[in-house]
Amino acid sequence: MKENKLKVSFFVQAKRTDKKGFVPVIGRISVGRTHSGFSTKCKTPLTLWDSRKQRLIGKSAMAVSVNQKLGECTALIHTRFHELSERKETFTATDVRDDYQGQIHRQALLLESFEEYLTLTKERIGIDRALKTFKLRTYQLSLLREYVKKKHKVSDIPLSQLDKAFIEGFEYYLTIDRKLKRSSISSTLSTLQTIVRMAVKKGVLDFYPFLGYSYERPKGEPRNITQDELQKIIDLEIEWENYRIVRDLFVFSCFSGLAISDVRNLREENIVLEEGELCIKGRRMKTKTPYRVQVLPPAQTIMNRYRGIRAGFVFDVPTTDVILNGMHYIQRNIGMETPLTFHMARHTFASLITLSAGVPIETVSRMLGHTNLRTTQIYAVVSSERIHRDMQKVQQRIQDTFTLKL
Repeated sequence: MKENKLKVSFFVQAKRTDKKGFVPVIGRISVGRTHSGFSTKCKTPLTLWDSRKQRLIGKSAMAVSVNQKLGECTALIHTRFHELSERKETFTATDVRDDYQGQIHRQALLLESFEEYLTLTKERIGIDRALKTFKLRTYQLSLLREYVKKKHKVSDIPLSQLDKAFIEGFEYYLTIDRKLKRSSISSTLSTLQTIVRMAVKKGVLDFYPFLGYSYERPKGEPRNITQDELQKIIDLEIEWENYRIVRDLFVFSCFSGLAISDVRNLREENIVLEEGELCIKGRRMKTKTPYRVQVLPPAQTIMNRYRGIRAGFVFDVPTTDVILNGMHYIQRNIGMETPLTFHMARHTFASLITLSAGVPIETVSRMLGHTNLRTTQIYAVVSSERIHRDMQKVQQRIQDTFTLKL
């Protein structure tokens, strides 16, 4: 391939304009009939790019800096091309690019990149990631590994081979072969999308394979229990102490809105007296966002029942397995058909205990420690009794304000 000429060109990707109006500058190496793209790790305002000269217009600090870097890239690629010409009879544009990037014997792989992402996630457990998130991502990796092995007959594939067809095939596999729910499929594809974005940001990928591809993202559904079901849970006679503790903690969460991880980590110092009212103040384990909720009488009764058992903490919470088994036991013994999960207590606090009592959704959002009001709206279920009560107020206000004569 010594007779083939080298050409180095640059272009911008207008479709990838960021919030500041900048677009990435992409390089392309051409050797004979072979072509290979690479990231220059440079960005420019689209208005400054001269597509004919393949450089930035003007003499601003940005234009001078970027143009200088593009010139250096071109010179270095030519150097690598001539070195390869001395060593090999035949080579491609990809060989030149790999040599230029110092990756002759190294190619970024999909599953390997996923494993690196898992390692980073594991290191952040307890900081801004939960253990269950790590377990979920581990399961998603197993699904992707399974797909690559069964459908592509390889142990791993280069990230550069990731394209729209691969993503569509993976979604089909999760839907038809694995028969997963839409929410699980959406979550798995979202994780894959995150890994791809990281690869593009690092310059490992010169294109974004998810561009133009969309998948269904199911809307969150509220999962609260009814007032009758809550009363049945409160009245349920439970002999085994561990299941009785699970029931009490669930009821506590129904009247406080705390997630199980926050209940487990609730310390005595989080119980404070403000404006004459007993309150729980802290930061959510999941998001580290602050929350503040007043201690309602049922929640205080349960707190008083268990305080002092575990030094420094309000509760001595059983293991996850005991909680799961305990929730199943409660569901079965109150005659509830749908599965009962601990997180439903949080939804119940939002819909049954607060919103249905007329507490503004902004206040509920603050008590739950949500970072987005839309999340609270998913929790919100307005009962027919609440609608009737509110419309009665509207009716009374209209009668007192307007008089209609026919």
